[in-house]
Amino acid sequence: MVSSPHALASAAGADALRAGGSAVDAAIAAATVLGVVYPHMCGIGGDAFWLIYDAREARVAYLDGGGRAAASATLERFRGEREIPFRGIVPATLTTPGAVASFCEAHARYGRLPLARCLQGAIHYARDGYPPTERLARWISETKGELAQDAGSAALFLGAGAKLGVSAALPLLGRARRLFPWRGSRRAARLLGRGHLRHIPRGEHL
Repeated sequence: MVSSPHALASAAGADALRAGGSAVDAAIAAATVLGVVYPHMCGIGGDAFWLIYDAREARVAYLDGGGRAAASATLERFRGEREIPFRGIVPATLTTPGAVASFCEAHARYGRLPLARCLQGAIHYARDGYPPTERLARWISETKGELAQDAGSAALFLGAGAKLGVSAALPLLGRARRLFPWRGSRRAARLLGRGHLRHIPRGEHL
């Protein structure tokens, strides 16, 4: 069974299991599809934190895919800010994204399917389109003024396909996902963010 906040993502995870994949393969398949069809809540520009139970060894592995602070995040740069802004690219983005690096690390240890296979669903929906939900369409409508201020966000979400009942395609996002299955985790981390690992008692870090 695979559970997620979007049916297409859950279906992608279940498909990975049916293909002989591990729970980690399914999690990667579901998470990357969420980044396409549920972009207002999930994405490869974020972080990921894993608890992975290894039944054969009866051990729990913890993977911290939280991003490191940006090199330019000096106190001077944020002078005058009393709190992290609720939205915005700068200065709200205080860390580099670590999700992609965590996908690669988890897959290297526990994946059974090729990483490219785990990403098929996400690449398909990004390239060929998917039906936006009412919730996503409403979010785009409510935040279009903010999205329009950033060229990348406007290109992704304010095109002709970003409406309820119309298939939406995010070709640039699909291209980003195609970069890392064949380039390796180090290359992916440099391109899309680098996570870091921590150890917790009674478990093992990946």
